[in-house]
Amino acid sequence: MVNEIMVSGRKLEIEAVNYMEDNAFVSLVLDTAGRLVHASPFFYQLTGFTPDEVTGQVLFQTADDEAEISLTAAINIAKTTGDNWQGEISQRKKSGEIVWLDTRLMPKRDERGEIFAFILLGFDITRHMAIREKLHFRAHNDALTKTLNRQGYYIRSRKKIRAANARGAQIVVAILDLDNFKNINDDLGHAAGDEVLRCFISRVKQCISRGTLLGRLGGDEFALTFIEGVDEPAGRGVLQLIVEATRQPMYLQYLQQTVELSVSIGVASYPEHGPNFSSILKAADTALYKVKARGGDNYINYQVPGINESGGIINTVVC
Repeated sequence: MVNEIMVSGRKLEIEAVNYMEDNAFVSLVLDTAGRLVHASPFFYQLTGFTPDEVTGQVLFQTADDEAEISLTAAINIAKTTGDNWQGEISQRKKSGEIVWLDTRLMPKRDERGEIFAFILLGFDITRHMAIREKLHFRAHNDALTKTLNRQGYYIRSRKKIRAANARGAQIVVAILDLDNFKNINDDLGHAAGDEVLRCFISRVKQCISRGTLLGRLGGDEFALTFIEGVDEPAGRGVLQLIVEATRQPMYLQYLQQTVELSVSIGVASYPEHGPNFSSILKAADTALYKVKARGGDNYINYQVPGINESGGIINTVVC
């Protein structure tokens, strides 16, 4: 049996094959702008939409360009190459949940060889993606503090550096290290130390904006990466807030007693202090050791050595 569907004034003949109506596959007919012309019954069953709600609409659009590709982008790739496109795309159901499809997008040509429509065949991989997301989270996040772990923080920071480079923005990297944390572990035990770290991170999160990256480098050492003026509109004032918040006495439920804390922070900027993330991190680490040598409980900006200086930090600004 052959179905005829009109797309942009031209007939598209679709042979009705079993897998197009299977309760695992979605089949869609789209025009060259990505607008929905026709969908198989399983698409409506899967998403909860009715034909009137989505016909003529462009679906599978993502709000996060770094995380996934949109259907519009996939269509543009298929138009440019003239070949089939294959990949993973997502769509919100009517209920707001996300559905993921492993997709094959196939251009259809008229008698003159011009692309006038696309056939989309998609297999529901929502459950698979949920499992993959959990594994990804475990691989890139710290179990104790629920921040990014070292690997996750490095990956995300390098992406932020590349994005900043494209827009000419300034990236700030800050390394945070608790003062005398070893004494807490030695005197009160590791369980108390774990509670201190969780409480400290809770205070840091209250000081920073959502766009700022926060990661645990190891032990009691953490790091921030943000675009000054964008992720952190107040700029480096956020570091002073963290210093002041850490000074507040911390009550430990585990021991039912209060401990005193302070934090040292070393700061460096891209591209001022280095050409890449690794060099900026090293500069921030150098600044951190400087503030530690001065007694801690503060933050210091790294300054590039002058022509006549042998190295290290000069004109260091204590804030």
